[in-house]
Amino acid sequence: MPEVKVKVSKKGKVKKALTAVICVILAIAVVATVFISVVTRKQNDTDENLVYVGGMLKSDTIEYQSESAKGLEKNPVMKLMEMIWYFCSFGDEKKHEKQTPPEVEMVKDIPYIDDGNLYHLLDVYYPKGTASDEKLPVIIDIHGGGWMYATKDLNEYYCRALADRGFVVFNMSYRLVPDVTVDEQLQDVAYALKWINENMSSYPCDTENIMLTGDSAGGMLSVYSEVLLQSPELREVFGVVDAGIDIDALVLTSPVAYMKDGAISVYTKLLWGTDYKDRKTYNYMNLDEIIDYAQLPPTYLITSSGDSIAHDQTLKANELLQSKGVETVLRDYDKFEGKSLPHVFSILEPFDEIGTSTIDDAVEFYRNVIEENKTAQVQ
Repeated sequence: MPEVKVKVSKKGKVKKALTAVICVILAIAVVATVFISVVTRKQNDTDENLVYVGGMLKSDTIEYQSESAKGLEKNPVMKLMEMIWYFCSFGDEKKHEKQTPPEVEMVKDIPYIDDGNLYHLLDVYYPKGTASDEKLPVIIDIHGGGWMYATKDLNEYYCRALADRGFVVFNMSYRLVPDVTVDEQLQDVAYALKWINENMSSYPCDTENIMLTGDSAGGMLSVYSEVLLQSPELREVFGVVDAGIDIDALVLTSPVAYMKDGAISVYTKLLWGTDYKDRKTYNYMNLDEIIDYAQLPPTYLITSSGDSIAHDQTLKANELLQSKGVETVLRDYDKFEGKSLPHVFSILEPFDEIGTSTIDDAVEFYRNVIEENKTAQVQ
């Protein structure tokens, strides 16, 4: 009998320990849920100092949440990522505070869709002192931010650096997940490209030379948009308008264009909607699934050894494009001054020595494309 009592006592202790562990886990889960809910609470779009993270804007007049994305905002992965992007915004703000961008002509907050939505705006930049009859090559930029974070303002300093080098630069915002899905972001980009195509004559633009560029999520949106520009079939699948604009070169910085592959797909597949498997776009979520619908122009790809998010994806995209006969240049940057260069380093730090030289090299690529096109036209 004494031995039986000891065994019962041990079982009781184990049961109590398990109960305590479960209670601690539940308490942490409750605290974490409350914390995330507080951090990601909605802001009125008329407030000052807005943090632009998908799912965090509300309005008395604008419906930010699309029907297509309903339910996505409740997904725990989305809620967690909202919090992560929220805190990322403060780091990016500190980077901007330390930078001094060049003075350029700026026309800001132009609605490319006149619906009052704060994400349907773009900016135009070009060099100070540009003559009224001067025509400058065009660059169109699409910012990154994991499809869930930021506006054109994140890339403003980068775009001003480009404009200061002798270009007219268009810099667009687009709606964010989980308010919308990725295909709706591509719809926004198409409308912005259409607006640019129809309004370039109002700015000192050389409409015969246009480069499209984007970083990270923006890199994916850029290369997809170029394919959609060429494919009526895919425009129907994705529901985008025909922007009618011709792109002469692509510059893709750390593009994340394989959204079904790897550990990151736990996040990226959801960006197409909770029912992504049932959507028409499911068969086109990776770059290799859409590449045969277009012939891409000369393409310049940038990544770095410290690019933990998109290094392998960038190399994979380069191999794919080369296999399809696309003229590509890959710049895979190693360490600089003993330090690994992080994801989209030249976009976030455009005035550092390595950021400056990286942008110079990409611009030189574009200028070479312009010269090659001129030579081909003469012949």
